[in-house]
Amino acid sequence: MKALQQSINTLCQTMALDPEEIQLWLDQHLGLPLYPQVQLLRLANKYQLDPLSDEISLLQGPDQSYQTFITIDGWSKLINHHPQYAGMSLRDSTELIDGIPSWMECTIYRNDRILPIVIKEYFEEVRTDHPSWQQMPRRMLRHRVIQQCARLAFNISSSERYQNSLNKENIMNMTPINSTSKNQVMALKEKLLDL
Repeated sequence: MKALQQSINTLCQTMALDPEEIQLWLDQHLGLPLYPQVQLLRLANKYQLDPLSDEISLLQGPDQSYQTFITIDGWSKLINHHPQYAGMSLRDSTELIDGIPSWMECTIYRNDRILPIVIKEYFEEVRTDHPSWQQMPRRMLRHRVIQQCARLAFNISSSERYQNSLNKENIMNMTPINSTSKNQVMALKEKLLDL
């Protein structure tokens, strides 16, 4: 219980939240074992995500275990607050599977990169039996491709097991291109646009 209280206090201090409100949220909305609650709070603190605003939550797996995940609202916050974020575009396939694009592609542009990060997700590979995928498959495919592109573009993992070796500075500030070669970067960008 001490680890949970410490995680609550840390998150509340960092994000100016009320500890009693967080505890009430955990008690009423999750009713989970202690460890998943601590994982959720640690990840929320690490990325400055507000569980009360539905930016981070937990999913229960088929084996009854819980996995912390960043919601699309959380990903949107992380993407838009990243200092190197320079824009995003989405593209989907004209080939359809039961009226759904067979794939969708997300491109994220960074100020400190010559080339954008481009990720393509295939509907057949990512859809699940979850009701959300049945009710709004296009939206879920869009969310999935945005999440995966942002994960790679900004080195963010929504699973705590992958984060133990990373610190906040490494995640939020990927190694930028050497600033002394700014003219070279601009020249390369111009060449790429001419292709």
